Amino acid sequence: MVAGMNGEMQDIHPNKIMEKVFSNKYFITLAKLVLGSIFIYASLDKIANPEAFAGIIKNYRLLPIQLVNPLAIFLPWLELFTGFLLIVNKWVKASLLIYSTLLIIFVIALSQALVRGLDISCGCFSVQSSSASDIWMRIVEDLILLFVSVNLYRYTETENLLSEKIT
Repeated sequence: MVAGMNGEMQDIHPNKIMEKVFSNKYFITLAKLVLGSIFIYASLDKIANPEAFAGIIKNYRLLPIQLVNPLAIFLPWLELFTGFLLIVNKWVKASLLIYSTLLIIFVIALSQALVRGLDISCGCFSVQSSSASDIWMRIVEDLILLFVSVNLYRYTETENLLSEKIT
């Protein structure tokens, strides 16, 4: 409990604070722009260099070799379209669901690489080589993005997220 402006004690619950933050139309707009821009940026180098991205996916040693090339082509385009839909404010609930699902998959892939001691480039934003120490930072970044994405999905109403009201 904390004292309010009029001196009366008020109960501030963390869920109420979260709901207030994630219901603010300016925050929603900014968050969708940031989330969308990150996915668009992350997709560009992978779209331009699918062979190199396939090599990065292969280095994770998670998938059968037959799935590596199709995933290297499909995943960056999914990131691009998901980010674009968030920015243009279309199918936002579905986009946030896809965004969150991809982030969970990315965190699992990065975590298993870290636990297994794989010295690989993450491939998160570029197909260029990076150090394995970047993996910790990428996991933290993905968890932060996941937190924002899940809470946007959770605390905002469908009609607040859509540019057109469905009747």
